[in-house]
Amino acid sequence: MPCEGTYFQVVSYASISDENDVAFCHRLVKTHGVAAIPISSFYANGKDMKLIRFCFAKDTKTLEEAAKRLCAV
Repeated sequence: MPCEGTYFQVVSYASISDENDVAFCHRLVKTHGVAAIPISSFYANGKDMKLIRFCFAKDTKTLEEAAKRLCAV
């Protein structure tokens, strides 16, 4: 999703998993060591749109390691 002036990037994972966003984020942390925020947590009704949010206000080394780990998903 395009963004301007933020430290966050929202991405769709719909093409790689049928899991709900909360389950997908839990698996990312447990299996790959990368944290993301499920977008459904921002909605009162918890609507799952297969979108998650990454914070990229990190140093270059951390971002490169996260990218490497995400390639294994």
